[in-house]
Amino acid sequence: MIDPESDNPDNTRPDTLEAAQARIDKLEQRLAAESELRERAQNNERCFRELAEHIREVFWMTNPLGDQLVYISPAYEQIWGQTCQSLYEDPGKRLAWVHDADREEVLTAFKRDAADGNYDKTFRIDRPDGETRWIRDRAFPVYDDDGELYRLAGFALDITDRINFNDRISQLHTSIDTRDRISVFAALGTGLAHDLSQPLTAARNFIARARMGFTAEGSEIRGTLERADHEISRAVSVIHHLRDFARQGKPTRNKQAVQPIIDDVHQLLDPALRANNVRYHGPALDSIESLELPIDEIFVQQILRNLVTNAVDAFSDGEQNNELREVHVRVNSANDDYVDIEVVDNGPGVADDIQVFEPFLTTKDDGVGLGLAVCRTLARSHGGDLILSDRGRAANSGDCDARTIFSLRLPRN
Repeated sequence: MIDPESDNPDNTRPDTLEAAQARIDKLEQRLAAESELRERAQNNERCFRELAEHIREVFWMTNPLGDQLVYISPAYEQIWGQTCQSLYEDPGKRLAWVHDADREEVLTAFKRDAADGNYDKTFRIDRPDGETRWIRDRAFPVYDDDGELYRLAGFALDITDRINFNDRISQLHTSIDTRDRISVFAALGTGLAHDLSQPLTAARNFIARARMGFTAEGSEIRGTLERADHEISRAVSVIHHLRDFARQGKPTRNKQAVQPIIDDVHQLLDPALRANNVRYHGPALDSIESLELPIDEIFVQQILRNLVTNAVDAFSDGEQNNELREVHVRVNSANDDYVDIEVVDNGPGVADDIQVFEPFLTTKDDGVGLGLAVCRTLARSHGGDLILSDRGRAANSGDCDARTIFSLRLPRN
């Protein structure tokens, strides 16, 4: 109520009609102003309640200690499965429904961080109906006109759907990783079978030679058996290597000299190169002689074997205008961060509309279309990449300098 005399500190009566009218006008202005303030406050409160009662988040407000509830929005009933009235009667129930494994951490964080505005916790709640939900709860301080803390306010959001979605994505990634590993074994099966059969066959030959040479000197027999043991160890190493990849889904990287790996690829594929009348050119000695990289020896060998084999196959798949068929393996180590091992051929090139790394896409009659896709997966598992640097399409016009270039990029560290 407005005190009519509060505008008249001397408590004097107006002595003229004009003075009385002026005082009345002033009182009416004050009444109108206060009425406007009350209406504005009511509108603000109505807007606040409309907002708080229709948002999905639970808006809450307590005293500075958090033990007296000032306000809780209706969304609490839907998320917590409890009535708002039950919380007004016992504010401690808001955090009492927190999952047993999360409760102590949440309570400690609330007491420690809420007043500073640093409280932001994700936890589970157990509803009365037995359902578990994930909640993200945040708090911030509210200060009065004197800068004193007088309330805590915050929002609690149900993020159960988001957590479940992330779990499904994680499971999908695990499924994809498993499928990729199976694809790796399928695509590399022929090469890895050779890696196993070669040392085992050699070991059998050495053992057979030793059995027939019991009349020979003991040192000769011992040397033969040692070579057999070495070959068996190679086979066992490949098996263990595949087992580790199946378990971990990542390559076993060790500091390796690159030159022996490239030399082995050449030796393994030399019969196919000769049979297809393809001349092989290895890397310059000065570019590779002392080069060592943290790589998985078996998988890098498989990648290079696949690239060289594809280059050889390309000559038989297309019309070759040049009489001289060439495959080059080059090493570019000019970059400080990575090394490129390039496999280059002067075959018919790769059509622009062919996505060479697309799984199950192949131009070979007997191909499954996994070779290059798996090779790129293996390259990227090293932290590198496999890149089609040049499709070499100009070779179809008779340009003998045109080249199809695949680059295996491997990090130095």
